[in-house]
Amino acid sequence: MKSVYNQLWLQNLELVKDAKQWLKSGFISKEQYTAISETYKSQFYHPNFTIRILLFIATLVAISGVTGMLTLMVSSAGEDALAVIVLLYGFTAFFILDRIFIANYNHYKSGVTEAILYYACGLTIGGASWVADFDSLVVNLACIIILSFAAYRYLDILCTIGACLSVSYLIFDECYEMGSAAQQSMPIVFIIIFTPVALYVRRLKKKEPAELWYNCLTAIEVLSLITIYAAGNYLVVRELSTELMNLDLVEGENIPLAFVFYVLTVIIPILYLYLGIKKKDLVLLRVSLIVLAFSVFTFKYYYSLGYHEITLVVSGMILITIALALFKYLKTFKNGYTANELLLEKWAGANPQAFIISQTLGDNRVTVDESFNGGGGGFGGGGASGSY
Repeated sequence: MKSVYNQLWLQNLELVKDAKQWLKSGFISKEQYTAISETYKSQFYHPNFTIRILLFIATLVAISGVTGMLTLMVSSAGEDALAVIVLLYGFTAFFILDRIFIANYNHYKSGVTEAILYYACGLTIGGASWVADFDSLVVNLACIIILSFAAYRYLDILCTIGACLSVSYLIFDECYEMGSAAQQSMPIVFIIIFTPVALYVRRLKKKEPAELWYNCLTAIEVLSLITIYAAGNYLVVRELSTELMNLDLVEGENIPLAFVFYVLTVIIPILYLYLGIKKKDLVLLRVSLIVLAFSVFTFKYYYSLGYHEITLVVSGMILITIALALFKYLKTFKNGYTANELLLEKWAGANPQAFIISQTLGDNRVTVDESFNGGGGGFGGGGASGSY
């Protein structure tokens, strides 16, 4: 199984989108952007965001009308038959999306495709759960399988997020059902499971065959990093322990292994920030800022000095200092990584300047002075025979 979309058209579409960002940032000229957009054409129907929202709403209204009519036609069927009909209806929606709107009409994230996809996922998951009498394990597995299929075949980020959350809930539910020992070790279980997932996804994103799923893999990486942090955050662990595991704590009393979770609450954001700077990874950098802010909130929640305005001022000064220090550090050349290189993150393994020149050379040729006579070889390297 592979993505339902034409790979060449997808690559052309993404390339033109990148070129539009380069144009807005002044990295290329309008003539160069025009040359790139004319050379790399895509046959997809991919309207702007506003049109996509309107088509999404209109498609949901249309599908709801069709569903209502079909419901009236089969309302007399038994409960078991209705469950099977809902499941078949979901499969039919997938078929219509795949073979008609994408294969025949070349829709790509047009609003219509998302509406039919989410509707199909909901019906299929609902039908499978209904057939299994809404057994918790079957519902979780149905969510994981259907949403993973949709994420992989249709490159959908929301389905990717849904599949990841379903996996997390399945792990949580299984650990919770096992009893107190598994419940207490749940944070460690999440860290052990999602750490290799994050590392594997980081490596997978760098491989060319995974290029189509780059955004989906990034979503998995972000959720994995956040899950690792949440599993080690003192506030999250303490509150879940008291609410879900009936851990009775008096005022001033700590949870078991509290010191470990205090350390993880501090260390994980710092580790993310360090690795983000060292490895030139925007995902790690952005996630580190989010979890760092939540770490500050965690300690503020339990250990307040009582002077909120002073806390806010000091926290702001610290963040501004960190931002200025990073800006100064990244302003100078650091192994190919500067603040100005962030726009080219997706092209980290390529040379976008060379690409732009090669694709627009016909309109941007350099005029060579014919009177210049270089010595010791011509174009192609020192000592090469012939003239430029």
